[in-house]
Amino acid sequence: MNASTSDDILALVGDAFAKAQIPIVNSTIRSFPGEIIVVVEVQPAHFSDALSIASDLDSKIPNGFVTIRKAQESDEKAQFSRAQSLLDPRVSNLIELLNARSRTSEQQPSLRYFPDAAQTVNIAMSRRHHLIFGRRGVGKTALMLEAKKRLEARGAITFWINIQTMRSLSANEAFLTTASRLCDLAEAVHMNRPTKPASIANAAVLKLRIATLLNSKAILPQQVNLLLPDLQQMFQLLGQETQEDFYLFFDELHYLAMSEQPKYLDMIHSIVRDNPVWIKAAGIRHQSRWFTDNPPTGLQTGHDAAIINLDITLEQPAKAKQFLSNILNSYADEAKLASVLGAISRSALDRLVLASGGVPRDFLVLSGTAIQVARERPNAKEARVQDVNEAAGRMAQIKLQEIEDDAASSKGKAEARIETLRRLRAFLLEDRQVTYFRIDFRDKEAHPKEYELVQSLMDLRLFHLINAGLSDERQAGRRSEVYMLDLSQFSGTRFKRNLKVLDFTKDHLVLKNTGGSTDPRPGDTPKRLLAILRRGPAFELNTLSDLI
Repeated sequence: MNASTSDDILALVGDAFAKAQIPIVNSTIRSFPGEIIVVVEVQPAHFSDALSIASDLDSKIPNGFVTIRKAQESDEKAQFSRAQSLLDPRVSNLIELLNARSRTSEQQPSLRYFPDAAQTVNIAMSRRHHLIFGRRGVGKTALMLEAKKRLEARGAITFWINIQTMRSLSANEAFLTTASRLCDLAEAVHMNRPTKPASIANAAVLKLRIATLLNSKAILPQQVNLLLPDLQQMFQLLGQETQEDFYLFFDELHYLAMSEQPKYLDMIHSIVRDNPVWIKAAGIRHQSRWFTDNPPTGLQTGHDAAIINLDITLEQPAKAKQFLSNILNSYADEAKLASVLGAISRSALDRLVLASGGVPRDFLVLSGTAIQVARERPNAKEARVQDVNEAAGRMAQIKLQEIEDDAASSKGKAEARIETLRRLRAFLLEDRQVTYFRIDFRDKEAHPKEYELVQSLMDLRLFHLINAGLSDERQAGRRSEVYMLDLSQFSGTRFKRNLKVLDFTKDHLVLKNTGGSTDPRPGDTPKRLLAILRRGPAFELNTLSDLI
């Protein structure tokens, strides 16, 4: 049930936090025209858990949301106000933050980590090997950094390596490079001990052997294999000495050539076996190969490792909007703005959800670019829908460049992906004049390699999943997946004319015609949404068979 009056809202918030056993230091309501912000102050120790509660409450407060503050910061932040102009210096600070902090790394974590409803960070911290998959910018690195921080806080020992730095290496070379760095753990964990434990000398000998191999003209697989039991024993010794768990984080797995990834993971897995050491490897799913079965090599899902899927799709656009808006408002908070509203209109926020495909990094980058575009318009007071369209259009070339950037991990695939995109664009925009399409389950089963090409474009955010199992109204049991072409592929300042496009307004998808006077068809009920999605043309995967 939605709350309406201020007393109702505060009671709703108080009950939710009480049930979660999170004490509230203070709670206040700040009202603006058309918007209510509930400011809840909690002790720093409860901050992360409070964010999750706030996310659940947003949908229950009409035209409002809950923002969480750490208690000691509340006095200063209570003075925040909205921007009155795009020339407000705080808006400039917001743009700078969005440009500088939208990409995370080990040296630059997220501005603020927002847990998802599934509490994925807790899963990532468990004593289990994990493969973490998601599109570019969806938050794989942010998740692992948050897990790393929390694990270190409870005493665990962590290791981090970015596979992109080894993108041109073979599996053996990449493994030896990684193993050399792993040998440094012994010295690091025993740095302050007056008496040096046996693991330090053991690791020093192994590091020398590894250096000799890396400096040789040819690295023989047998020489690398002989190192595996000794490295496994090093971890065993370290575990006995420290009595702590070790968590190894491997970021950007997909940058290693796909043919080399199973071998690399297999060797890493070999040295952590029977030890309290846990692998957390992140990558783009359709550019990753983590296991081959002849012979069995790598990490086998279900047996050796579990998969964490981070993709936020447009299947539930209202939830995606809530999650993304919370992240964007944390940047506004850092820029000392009460809200992004004032710099970005409500309708522009809806268009940003659609344009980003639910991907946090794209949402943040597009937000900053849209504000910059709006500043180019005379007397613009806020970023509007047309500014988001223009920002999306400017992003098109960046996404196409990423196809080339990923070519190293899947040789020969870049050209096939570009041609697949060209054919799908022609099918949608020229032949059918629509921006979304269906792929039949039977078709993807009959043409798995062709389907993989389409999926690789989704990983690159050139298409977005909007329904994973659309039923057929005529044939019981027959189902399809539904995808939408990324906004960057058909927008500029205005939508391409005479297209049937999916839009997002008032928390639901809407079918519009950009060139006519036809009234929009809202998908505001499950039945209406199904009727809209079923109108999407079916794309036949066999039209891509010559690219395989």
